[in-house]
Amino acid sequence: MAQRLSFTTSSIHNVVISNSSDVIYYEIVTPKWEPSLTRVRKMDHVSKQLEVVAEIKNEQEKPISLRLRGEQFRSTDEFLHQDENAAIGKSAKFKGKDGKQYEWCVRRDCLELVMQGDPRPVAVYRSHKRFLLIIKISQEPSLEIQPSVMDTLDSLIVSWHLMERKRRCGFK
Repeated sequence: MAQRLSFTTSSIHNVVISNSSDVIYYEIVTPKWEPSLTRVRKMDHVSKQLEVVAEIKNEQEKPISLRLRGEQFRSTDEFLHQDENAAIGKSAKFKGKDGKQYEWCVRRDCLELVMQGDPRPVAVYRSHKRFLLIIKISQEPSLEIQPSVMDTLDSLIVSWHLMERKRRCGFK
């Protein structure tokens, strides 16, 4: 059964992503006083402590390098790479913690994650929708994840963040 994660806001710079019981809980924060660094933190549901999953260095709103779980900083394009023929923000690939290759694709106004060799989505991100396009949000953003990708959830959340920034900001 798919796990549904809810987003507290439609912002990609400051958002909490969690399931209904908060067993899965991620926080993405880009402080106003430090816009050059975005941190992705995950709550350990046993100790209730937030641990840093990733740090992303930004230059003029564009993510340029990434550090996962204390590794050395590397280019974001090295982690989430886009085919040269693909339209900007339409698809990008990454290798998960489980060693498998995944690809984010825009399909039917949703951002879907597929595993290499399997056309069925293992995660689907649905963006927020507004009532009459300008007023109150009628559909909150959410991410539905299949149990098969729970082992690579940290990489999935970080790659979603980078992919959604590409989609919204239109940079390569």
